[in-house]
Amino acid sequence: MRKIKNLLKLMRVSISPRNAKMGDVPSVSLPAIWSCPRDCKCYEICYALRMANFRANIKDSYERNWKILLKDPDEYWRQVKGAVLVSRFFRFHVSGDIPNPEYLVKMVETAVENPHCTLLCFTKRYGFVNDFVRNGGVIPENLVIIFSAWKGYAMDNPYNFPEAHVRWKDGTTDAREGAIECHGTCFDCYVAGCGCWKMKHGDQLILDQH
Repeated sequence: MRKIKNLLKLMRVSISPRNAKMGDVPSVSLPAIWSCPRDCKCYEICYALRMANFRANIKDSYERNWKILLKDPDEYWRQVKGAVLVSRFFRFHVSGDIPNPEYLVKMVETAVENPHCTLLCFTKRYGFVNDFVRNGGVIPENLVIIFSAWKGYAMDNPYNFPEAHVRWKDGTTDAREGAIECHGTCFDCYVAGCGCWKMKHGDQLILDQH
């Protein structure tokens, strides 16, 4: 893990080696709202936006990633793939979302090129994923895409992708009975071989509002 952290420090694309919630799981993020669907009101209480506004270094790193992606996408993906190459697990977008269909194609390409690594992505870009599959695309098994639900935001999930539902502060949730509960850190679940990393089509997850 120390070798991975040293490598990430040399990159222009900001790839986090860990955070409090995920533990030692490397991740790449984009600015919240800028890369997210504009018609979902999750921005009103977005924790990633709050975190970026509270810590200037985090905001700067997300915005730098966005600028590199727009100006030199080949370089962005070269560096992301470099991080994935030396990782056993990787998370897309602690902040932000899949900004366009081409980005999803690159995520799939990255997973196919690195079968040793499990990649995880929560998304509200249901249409991008559905269109990709509808047009004959295949999501590899080591790329776990979870459709992230939000109150009042219609989810179109014809291919039965795993879903993440919020348990709101009043205790209510749209998740069905028996859904997987989120506990601990992403790293702990990966080591234990459970949680988000092992979700299959039809599974649901409950995340407490944060």
